[in-house]
Amino acid sequence: MSIDRRTLLGAAGALAAVTGSGTSVAQQSTPTKAAPSRAPVIDVHTHMYSPGWQKAVKDAKDPNFRLGEGADEGSLIYRGSSIGRIVPAMIDFDIRIKAMDEAKVDVALISLTAPNVFWGTPAQSAQAARMINDDFAAAQKKYDKRIRWMASLPWQNADDAIAELKRAKKNGAIGVCMLTNIVGSVLTAPEYRPIWKEIEAMDLPVFIHPTSPLTDNMNLTSDGEFGLFNSIGFMTETSVCFERMVFSGFLDVFPKLKLIACHGGGYIPYLFGRFDIMWTRGERLNIKKVIKDVPSSYRSRIWYDSVVYQQSTLEYLVKEVGADRVLYGSDYPFVIGDMKGILARVDALPPAERDAVRSGSALKIFDLDL
Repeated sequence: MSIDRRTLLGAAGALAAVTGSGTSVAQQSTPTKAAPSRAPVIDVHTHMYSPGWQKAVKDAKDPNFRLGEGADEGSLIYRGSSIGRIVPAMIDFDIRIKAMDEAKVDVALISLTAPNVFWGTPAQSAQAARMINDDFAAAQKKYDKRIRWMASLPWQNADDAIAELKRAKKNGAIGVCMLTNIVGSVLTAPEYRPIWKEIEAMDLPVFIHPTSPLTDNMNLTSDGEFGLFNSIGFMTETSVCFERMVFSGFLDVFPKLKLIACHGGGYIPYLFGRFDIMWTRGERLNIKKVIKDVPSSYRSRIWYDSVVYQQSTLEYLVKEVGADRVLYGSDYPFVIGDMKGILARVDALPPAERDAVRSGSALKIFDLDL
């Protein structure tokens, strides 16, 4: 499946109808039948593992993260519990391309999900980052025009992270994949500022995916009971991560960073009013000494993906943040991944919003030579 330049420019042009105000075109309770979109579909939330990364995990022998053996073969054992199992679709790009064709997804911006490369010694983490980034670069070369990738970095050591960032960008990375915490350390910590500065200077978008919190006071992770870790824990992680960035003044320190909050931004699009009233009335919190405007004004500093699973939720998200801030994502190839269903919901939006989410918004922030 190929994409011509005129189609890409048309998709980018669709943003003109939905940018600027932060509000969407008036929603229709029953969407009218629109002409099929010619805008390509760019998937910004989609993951892969790789043989090189698996080897790095095995070689590290980290007691907190390992690949299961025997009856647990293929399981990812993190802090004593399984956080998933590697299946063929997670490492086989031929399976992926076939699934993309069937769902009519044109381009996948692949990334490594949790726990990424945040395990082992600093040297082992750096080696794991090199291996996954090299495997992703090889996939891009093999599946030209269909696969692009976001780099993983060994954030535990700033010098290693910056060196790998430069190497990955040279090899084709179009963004950075990050987690909501680094083994419990918040992303706004001072030791990470040099890395953020380099990312901002390179103008690379950062896709931030939730991971397990270091402590679990809400009892969400024990044995995966009821799937609460995924359904609620992930949303909480994303919300805390991004609102910490707002309230701490981090987004003012790095005003040009392009940050993507996945799973529709967690809870943050639905809590702007609560954040604002805390800022207005919470004098004892000293929030006003850090940021000078209401927290909701920062909604336009963040991008959000479309992984929300309900039409009404997607429409609310677009209304709150603007279609130019929403990006199509599928969460393929995990159990809750839904390329076709999420695209169907995106395509039910009014045409200008639909085309912005399909690819117009992604083309605005990613440097994609397709």
